[in-house]
Amino acid sequence: MTAIRLALGCIALVGCAPVPEAGEAFRDLAAPITSVALFEPAKFAGHWETIASYDADSCALDVVATTSEMIDLAERKCAGGVAHSIAQITGPGRLTPKGGAHKGQEYWVMWVDQTYRTAVIGTVTGEFGMILNRTADIPSDRLQAAREILDWNGYDLTRLITRP
Repeated sequence: MTAIRLALGCIALVGCAPVPEAGEAFRDLAAPITSVALFEPAKFAGHWETIASYDADSCALDVVATTSEMIDLAERKCAGGVAHSIAQITGPGRLTPKGGAHKGQEYWVMWVDQTYRTAVIGTVTGEFGMILNRTADIPSDRLQAAREILDWNGYDLTRLITRP
């Protein structure tokens, strides 16, 4: 009987432990989310301009494919800071930064156009999402396609911040 009371006491303590607050979600977590099955890290490497994001201070992303299983990310802030991290390729179109602003959150490459000029990335938790393009000038058809991908994956487009 004492063992049962002890076990119930432990369960009660765990149940009362504070639950860490998750970051703000910008997507409907009930919506399905997809990643690019045929993602090629070497083609994804290079400089990307942030066209739109849920982070007003996100300006660019530089990617170096170090191996077939790792990439080096440099998330550039508009204010001048850089969040640098190595990211493990964790699945098709998925990578997990080991550091930086979104440490440990798996990024999903939800879409990339056929020639890797425009990409949409985000997280299942919806705390992070962005539209990237190789240059600051993006054709309207690719921007529309990228927005549709975010929308289809449950992201709230009314809260998406488009860079000027």
